[in-house]
Amino acid sequence: MDDDEIRHYEGCVRMEASRRRIVSDERGLTAVIEFLSAFVLFLVIVSAFLALSQLKLGSNVNDLDRLDRMAVQGLERLTDSGGFVIPKNEFGQRDLANATSDWHHFNATVLLAADFLPGLGDGSGKVDPARLAGLANVTEDKILHGLGLPEWASLNLTIVVTDSSDTNRVGLVLFQDGSSRSAATQGSTATRTLHMGDESVTITLEVHDAGRVPSSVHITEFMVEPTNGAPEWVELYNPDGFALNLTGWGLSRPGASSLIGEGALAGGNLLLCSGNPSMQWNPQSTMMRDLGASGVLGRGAIDGLSQAGDILRLTWTKPGTADTENVEVVTWDFTWNIADNSSLQYTYGGNPHSVTNWTQQPSGTPGW
Repeated sequence: MDDDEIRHYEGCVRMEASRRRIVSDERGLTAVIEFLSAFVLFLVIVSAFLALSQLKLGSNVNDLDRLDRMAVQGLERLTDSGGFVIPKNEFGQRDLANATSDWHHFNATVLLAADFLPGLGDGSGKVDPARLAGLANVTEDKILHGLGLPEWASLNLTIVVTDSSDTNRVGLVLFQDGSSRSAATQGSTATRTLHMGDESVTITLEVHDAGRVPSSVHITEFMVEPTNGAPEWVELYNPDGFALNLTGWGLSRPGASSLIGEGALAGGNLLLCSGNPSMQWNPQSTMMRDLGASGVLGRGAIDGLSQAGDILRLTWTKPGTADTENVEVVTWDFTWNIADNSSLQYTYGGNPHSVTNWTQQPSGTPGW
């Protein structure tokens, strides 16, 4: 074989090898394309499945994550500033001229109607004791909405002294109230420790879905058939930390019932329901409501409750419904031997149906 034939042969070999490499590369490329196509199809199928399952790729943002965010953001809003209030006038319009950061100077009824952002900060990164005390004038619903939490949520707020030069104050609960988590299916807690004066306090905000329940307000004292034309009266007490929205609350006796009215009763405060507020002895200038016109309580010569025996009920009707529940019922008869012009004062924690848990007070002690 001469040189030309050898060169021709070698060229043919190289061409065949090159052709085979091209075919191999094409097959490899085809395999890669087929793999990528299958992978993309797999991703499409998985994405569709996850979408149908209401899930998504990446971070799994579920109900617990939302509750975590709510608790953290709610606590930040509560502690990062002093808050503000925009009161409303008699026509329900926002009174911007009187908007102020000093929300803690307003009573519970004003705050109930106002646009309100609660805040405990004193402007220097510490907790303001006056604003902390002002929480007693705020209802749970109001602080819930003010912190930007949804309508379905409920909360519990606890503020405890964790460090103090006075060792007796360590562990002291400065505030604790809200809905119990016992009925919740899920919840989240955020905690922050701040200075208040020369002490450290730990603030814990718990957000959950347990639902909000009526306050533990109860009857503390009442007067039946007073002498000298004085009106009958019933004293109510709100033992909770938060204020009580009076909407839906009422008093009744057989044959007569009445709602107490609008507004709010601050935490730890008393309310007098009277048959005639203009003649009511009220030495402490306690908040009063008139229940004489309804016939529940007597006014002057017209008695509502009977000294010999009767039934007094504290009721609550859930807003938007007709369902009324008896929160507290006091039933007495002639065996109680109620003296003339003496009130009955309740021993908190006892059975209101038992005479042993009521102490007779000559002339009564309304508002004390």
